[in-house]
Amino acid sequence: EPGTHTCWAFHGASAEAVESVVLDPAGFQPCMAGSRGASPWGPGTYFARDARYVAEGGFCGLAADGSKQMLMCLVAIGVPCLGDPKHNGVLPFRQKPHRYNSSVDSLADPEIYVLQHAGASLPAYLVSFR
Repeated sequence: EPGTHTCWAFHGASAEAVESVVLDPAGFQPCMAGSRGASPWGPGTYFARDARYVAEGGFCGLAADGSKQMLMCLVAIGVPCLGDPKHNGVLPFRQKPHRYNSSVDSLADPEIYVLQHAGASLPAYLVSFR
């Protein structure tokens, strides 16, 4: 259930990647993320607050029937920091020895969440649309 350190977010990927995430017990693999070559807020698995961002940004994969697909996921963002490509998968300390849990595009009103840990997201729903 979403709460202070969790939220619902959307993830778009190719049909093959969506199938892999759904069928693999490990779920998302942040080390495999970023196959599109763009990581403006650092490495990790990217999620969007709004489905529209994923749908209109060209991040949805096509299913065999021609419909578009995205995943609606419960993500554990914990205490986020502002994303930076220089993080290289290791987030800064918030207070030693504790590091931030995720990164975002904006601390005031995040639209993008970047997770570096495989267990920090749960794919809950496959959303298909035309």
